[in-house]
Amino acid sequence: MNPTLQILRETEFYQGFIRFKMSITNESPSIMADVILDFYFEEALLRIDRHEPDFQLKNGKIFLGNIHSGESKSVAVYFDPLMCSRGAEINCQVTYRDAGGMLGSAFMEPKMVSVVCPILNTDSDINIGRLKEFIEVLPNRDSKVYEIQSGFDISRLVHIAREVVEKHDVRHIRTLHTKDKKECEVWYYGKTKVHQENLVIKISLRSETESLELFAATERAKSLAGFLAEVGRNMKNSLEARAAGRGNVTNLTIKDSVIQRSSLLDHCDMSGMCSTNIIVEDSVIQRSSISSGRAGEVPLGVETGVRTEGRESEALRKQQEELDRLRKEIEELQRQREKEDRLRQEREHQEKQKEEEEKLRQELERLRKQKEEEAEKLRKQREARKSGAPKALTCQGIEFVQIPVGEFMMGSEDGGAERPVHKVTIKNSFYLGKYPITQKQWKAVMGSNPSEFKGDDRPVEHVSWNDVQAFIRKLNQMEGADKYRLPSEAEWEYACRAGTTTRYYFGDDESKLGVYAWYDEDWNSGSTHPVGQKKPNPWGLYDMHGNVFEWCQDRWHDNYNGAPSDGNAWESGSGSLRVSRGGGWYGIAGYCRSANRCSGVPVIRSYSFGFRVLRKL
Repeated sequence: MNPTLQILRETEFYQGFIRFKMSITNESPSIMADVILDFYFEEALLRIDRHEPDFQLKNGKIFLGNIHSGESKSVAVYFDPLMCSRGAEINCQVTYRDAGGMLGSAFMEPKMVSVVCPILNTDSDINIGRLKEFIEVLPNRDSKVYEIQSGFDISRLVHIAREVVEKHDVRHIRTLHTKDKKECEVWYYGKTKVHQENLVIKISLRSETESLELFAATERAKSLAGFLAEVGRNMKNSLEARAAGRGNVTNLTIKDSVIQRSSLLDHCDMSGMCSTNIIVEDSVIQRSSISSGRAGEVPLGVETGVRTEGRESEALRKQQEELDRLRKEIEELQRQREKEDRLRQEREHQEKQKEEEEKLRQELERLRKQKEEEAEKLRKQREARKSGAPKALTCQGIEFVQIPVGEFMMGSEDGGAERPVHKVTIKNSFYLGKYPITQKQWKAVMGSNPSEFKGDDRPVEHVSWNDVQAFIRKLNQMEGADKYRLPSEAEWEYACRAGTTTRYYFGDDESKLGVYAWYDEDWNSGSTHPVGQKKPNPWGLYDMHGNVFEWCQDRWHDNYNGAPSDGNAWESGSGSLRVSRGGGWYGIAGYCRSANRCSGVPVIRSYSFGFRVLRKL
């Protein structure tokens, strides 16, 4: 187990799924960035259905983002059992980058899960009284609910659902429906063969919500999950194949896992008598060896015995004629409904096309206006450069470029730490180093060279934020004035963008980044490079993208809520982390974006951290 990470996990059965809960705690003294969960399991046995909360999912991996020191992030992953198994192992690799950009990983201790599809062997019936008792005492209950989006016909759906359930050795207890036939419930009782567990099953259909619920209650959670997984999958496949059509049966999530009590069974008493609004099909009271109350007792007003057989032939003929007539009416109604559905779908498709065309027109208009505004802004910037182009200055062997006053929109929508995008006004012009501080310049001030990758023209690295403050103090002493400091985060991004609004100061095309930056090199074989070898930004600043991350004066904050709007460094707050910008020689392209933010503890010395200095006018 990685000593910087604590990984906790547990499983439970929920709506026929295995709900896998996992918590990641950062026990290191610094931030962990780009935390990713990569699950490994036997795909023939399990499938990931969904996860909560809605973290980014890419190539089957869950991206948790950054986890600060001492904090945790949790996720619940819903595994759908594809078949019954006595053992399926779930593994997970957690990868991340530490404050210095180093890649780290840890493996979760594997979790073994099992799903039991119970074999049913039911040798007796029960009555409604015993059924109601079982519902009260069986400890494990759950449901799968399906929304039928097309072809909702209660009589047809009941027939299909009963065929699915009755493939198992269960006993049909009662079918209940309202007089208006808008609600229907079918109840079953079963018993598992191995553990002799009692099992209660309900099929419930409601016209108002156009939904079908498969409910089950039993004594063991494993049996319940296996039964719902197996029968639920067969139920959905049969409904799609024979009634609704593929893609028109949707699983609905029961958020709080509270079992839906039967609204129809509650209208029946323990003896089986129901209210006048409830019609009971097959309403013969059955004798049972495990019945409630005194065996064989029959409530007043209810017929006993088996169905009457051998009816008169005339009655049978009339009944058959009535059934044929009803069947033809149902088939005609079904054809009319299918025709209406087709017409409705065609209308909806036409309306959707019109809406999409209108949205496209509005988007094109917005882009046209945005392009005109950007063109006008660029024109004004070109005019401003002509009238007052940045001037060069060299002091203490350091070349500077003058940065003009102006305003810009700081941040981006690409990352949570870069939001909200907000306006910043730079009221005072300043000088900023044309290049990152080199090893030659550092040695001239400090008398030593701490860098890993030696070279006078290479950027100095392996310097902490505290080391940089010491360098600046000596630089000011050499000049006898308080002229030098680190740029604020806002000043750095303003100078990097140089009047642009794109992801990089040359545009949005990431494929061109190699012309302007050293980046994405191998950690073991790569290194920094002499400054000034790549193309500069529009204001003549080099290596603002890549080569080394550059320290800024600000304390780290998780977002820009409350950030200064005047360009000053944001130094309030209790956190110890400091901001770094620009990306480095080993970092990915996204780290080089003009708006990207990183952080580090002020004492860390990394082979990828350097800086450039600001000089006041």
